[in-house]
Amino acid sequence: MEALTDQVEREARALLEEIERAGGAARAIEQGLFQEAIAKSAYAEQRAIEAGDEVVVGVNQYEDDQDIPSIPAPDYSALAAVQRRRVAEIRGKREAGKVKDALAQLKEAASTPSGSLVEPIIDAVRARATVGEISDVLRGVWGVYKP
Repeated sequence: MEALTDQVEREARALLEEIERAGGAARAIEQGLFQEAIAKSAYAEQRAIEAGDEVVVGVNQYEDDQDIPSIPAPDYSALAAVQRRRVAEIRGKREAGKVKDALAQLKEAASTPSGSLVEPIIDAVRARATVGEISDVLRGVWGVYKP
């Protein structure tokens, strides 16, 4: 048990050192370090399962002859229609000026490197801005992450 604990500790320290060499967590994310490590780990795990080195009950050992049951995907179209109607209703009742001002303040905070987003987001929600509108503002400032 002690040897396994030591091994985990060594591997964790090696990862932390690699992150530091990359320039910290943010730089490591930009360089794809975490994504690569996750992909390698998933690949190694899948290879071990397929080779039989890793046991997954019901997948590569202790399987039965029963057919895999089909689980139909739920139909959420009625729920989606209700939600669209509710959003349209809320947009019709809210004060557009307050929403516009709150989203502008959020944009300003997101554009400031040390700006806190908590209060501007809360203010936008209180003004009845939608999650989509808030997300659009943040995407407009920061863009969309692409690995």
